[in-house]
Amino acid sequence: MTRRGEFAIAAGLAIALHLAAFAGLAGNAEPGIEAAGDGGVELVSLTASDAALAEMIRQWETPPDLATTAPAPQAPPPPDPAPQIAADPAPAPLALPMALALPQPAAPDAAPRVETPPPPPPPPEPKPEPKPEPKPEPKPEPKPKPAAKPAPAPSPAQPAQTAAGQGGAEAAGQQGQARAATASGDAARNLRAEWGAEIRARIERRKSYPRDAGGATGTVKLRISVGTDGRLIAVGVLASSGQPALDAAAVKAVQRAGRFPRAPRALGAGQADFTLSISFKP
Repeated sequence: MTRRGEFAIAAGLAIALHLAAFAGLAGNAEPGIEAAGDGGVELVSLTASDAALAEMIRQWETPPDLATTAPAPQAPPPPDPAPQIAADPAPAPLALPMALALPQPAAPDAAPRVETPPPPPPPPEPKPEPKPEPKPEPKPEPKPKPAAKPAPAPSPAQPAQTAAGQGGAEAAGQQGQARAATASGDAARNLRAEWGAEIRARIERRKSYPRDAGGATGTVKLRISVGTDGRLIAVGVLASSGQPALDAAAVKAVQRAGRFPRAPRALGAGQADFTLSISFKP
C-alpha cells in the first residue's frame, strides 16, 4: 500500500472519531442549561471526556509522517498494440476428380517402321535482276547534202577550120577553141560571184543578234543551195560558233531572206551552192 492510501485511511478514521466524540458529549451533558426566554442566550456547559477519548483526539490531530522524498513517477502504461487484421483465409483447393483409369491398348508385337522423308532441297537462290539496257542515244539528224554544182554552160563549139594543103592549120583551130572555152569559164565564175554577193547582202539585212546569246560573239559558217530562179533549196551549218543561239540565229537569217535574186541568164537553169560566214556581235 502506498503513502497516499495510508493517509486516506488515517483521515477517515480521524473524522469518524470526531463524530463519535461529539455524539458522546451531547449525551453526557449535565442539566444546567439556563433559558433566558425568547431574548436570552442559551448557555451550554460541557464536561471533560475521559482520558481514552483525549488520547484519540491527540493522535488524530498529530500529522502523519510524510516521506521526505517524493515517490518516483510511475512510467505510463504502454499503448495498446494496434489490432491485427486477420487475413482472409485462402480458399481451400478444390479436390480434383479422380482420373478414370483408361484401358491401355495392347502393345503391338512390333512397332511399324516409319521412313522419314528426305529433307526438302534448299530454295534456289534468287537470280539477280537484269540491269536495264542503256537507251541508245539518238543519232544526229544527217545534214542535207549540198547539191552538185552545175556544170558551166558549154560555149558553142566553133567549127574547125582546116586549110587545104597546110599541115598546121588543124592545130591552129584547136588552140582557138581552147582559148574560147577558157574565156567562157572565167565569165561564168564572175557572174556566179556577183550573184552570190547579192544573196549574201540579202541575208545580212535579215540578220539580228539573239536575245538569249548572253553577250557572246562568234562566227557561223553556212552552206546554202539556191536555184537559178532565186528559191532556197537547202541550208546547213558547216562550222559552229560554239554558241547554239548564234548558230540558230544564222539559219533563221537565211530562212527570213525569202526569195533570193535570180541568177544571170548566162548561167543557165539549175542551182548553185554557196559557203557563207556570218558573224555576230552584241
